[in-house]
Amino acid sequence: MLLTLRCLSPIPRPSTSITTLFLVSLVLGGLVAIIKAAPAAADPAPNPMLTQTARSAKTASPHIGSAMAALATLQDADVLPPEGTPEANHIIRFVIQFQSVFTKSDDPAVQEFARQALAHKYGDQAADIVKGLRTTGWTADVLERLSDEEARHSSENLHTLAQGFAPFNLSVEEFHRFMQLVRDARQAFRTRGLEFQHIFSSRRKEMPGAESS
Repeated sequence: MLLTLRCLSPIPRPSTSITTLFLVSLVLGGLVAIIKAAPAAADPAPNPMLTQTARSAKTASPHIGSAMAALATLQDADVLPPEGTPEANHIIRFVIQFQSVFTKSDDPAVQEFARQALAHKYGDQAADIVKGLRTTGWTADVLERLSDEEARHSSENLHTLAQGFAPFNLSVEEFHRFMQLVRDARQAFRTRGLEFQHIFSSRRKEMPGAESS
């Protein structure tokens, strides 16, 4: 089943005095969900539009909501380019597609990379957490661990992942770009006294499939 995400309107550039709007349309088998992300706060206020979307899509795959939460969190961190630009559309595509890689691919190099990323924190439990991704989709912890692991590798070493990425029309360069965005978001939140995991968790609760993730 194909997943298509389409931008609906331009996003005003973020500032300290106005609300940043992030509108996307996420279509999966007829399901349309629109999200609107507000600037990150220590405890982001519930967004009625997001809450209503989640309530109306209780049967949605958690993978829809987890991809939306990842994009909303990056937007909260102000690390995304303006909506509607080719680069913004490119990022939306690979955030979704890399989730498919790490939740569906049986490529040994991809699976080992994910296991190693999580093993630094979870040891022998890492393999089970990687398997759990097939149910939950992206989580803040997994994104942080993957971004740390990607930073430990040279470009040459990362090319062992190319074969696993190819069936999803993705490249190692795109993976580096995604992981750099996660690192940039983590740093942006830290400068504001916030945590990536807390913001992601707050956004995830507003998205479709939150009850089953």
